[in-house]
Amino acid sequence: MKIICPSNDAVKRLIKPCDYHKDVHLSKYCLRIPCMEGELFYNNLSHELILLDEEEKNNYLNNQKLKEELIDHLFLVNEDDETKRVNEFKNIISLFNRKKDLNKFVIFPTTDCNARCFYCYELTRKRIHMNEEVAKDVANYIIKKNNSNKISIQWFGGEPLYNYKAIDIISDILNEKRINFNSTMVSNGYLFDEELIDKAVNKWHLEYVQITIDGTEELYNATKAYIYKDPSPFKKIINNMHLLLEKGIRVEARLNMDNRNVDDLNILSDQLLSEFGKYNNFTIYTRLLKDFGHKIHEFNSIKEALDNYEKLQNKLLASGHGQIHYVQKEYQYNQCMADDDGSITILPDGRIGKCEHESEENLIGSIYDESFDEEMIKSWKDSIYIEDCNNCFLYPNCILLKKCAWNIDGCDMYRQEALINIKNKILAEYNRYKKDSILKEL
Repeated sequence: MKIICPSNDAVKRLIKPCDYHKDVHLSKYCLRIPCMEGELFYNNLSHELILLDEEEKNNYLNNQKLKEELIDHLFLVNEDDETKRVNEFKNIISLFNRKKDLNKFVIFPTTDCNARCFYCYELTRKRIHMNEEVAKDVANYIIKKNNSNKISIQWFGGEPLYNYKAIDIISDILNEKRINFNSTMVSNGYLFDEELIDKAVNKWHLEYVQITIDGTEELYNATKAYIYKDPSPFKKIINNMHLLLEKGIRVEARLNMDNRNVDDLNILSDQLLSEFGKYNNFTIYTRLLKDFGHKIHEFNSIKEALDNYEKLQNKLLASGHGQIHYVQKEYQYNQCMADDDGSITILPDGRIGKCEHESEENLIGSIYDESFDEEMIKSWKDSIYIEDCNNCFLYPNCILLKKCAWNIDGCDMYRQEALINIKNKILAEYNRYKKDSILKEL
């Protein structure tokens, strides 16, 4: 048995191995993946990843020494109700999701946009620009709340660049006060030019931009439906991505997939890899298009959607520019920014929320208030417990928030998509392990 990723420390401290002398079985939170050297065993409770060779994987219950090792490492258990122990652990861990200083701010310079994507969940929402006075107040609010060594800002929208002046004002004040911050952005990328990119580097401290590209030129132009009379926004986006990459800003190209553009995205991915393959700071990945419970351009089945998603995702990972993630080392105390006390959203009028997808409801206060609505904050942490979750491989790390709109149709699609992504993390970790082993031998 070889340990590729060690167990999480909290799990090792709080969960004791079962009795060696009782009958044992493989944990239901263990995922097995065949590999060239045998089989990988991943424990989704402890985040431990081990490798068993061919003989070990077939005889681990008969090899007493190996059996005891697997018990010690929580891969083998003998409880009738393994979930009970996991629930006790999760209850203890939840205490760590305690109050902490604000250090992550998702700022909406505007809720307006220069594109009219048919699937945008914000199409029916109010279109508001942040004015100069509010931008100054936002910067001063961040300064007042800042007790950390560094803060992170994500510029969100709408299209953040549609009101870049607010970004300038906030960044100028933070720089003048010597606040240590970095920023990221979710943007369609259309409004970038050389002058704005220079500001992004030197003033906004922009580290990466996520740009969604939904298809090759014709399909992209039709999907985005920009308000301009530009004959090909697609060409402008491609040029702007070059400018960003050459300035050292990481660009993540996101390919939203639905049943109308599967074949087109495969062609697009080849084009983008050919166009940007020379840049080390270029990343490309795909996501299945979801719209808060509204089924848009559905596939015939979940299986069809996931098969197409996995095929393209694997292709992008194999290219060397895919969005590679590794096995999570720390235990997950919260699901997302909504139940994280260190994160808030700030809207163009200064109102404050907990989720970037909630710009009109379920807000917790304002930059002009002295305190937050604690009951609303608490409600963002309320989770759903479903009996069927007990036997789900994802359960030890899963938190289904009641307020999350992604839960409208249940989690079947999410669960299977997450499983694909976890398998990719495990294989990425294994490949890194093999590479490191080869380097040690040289």
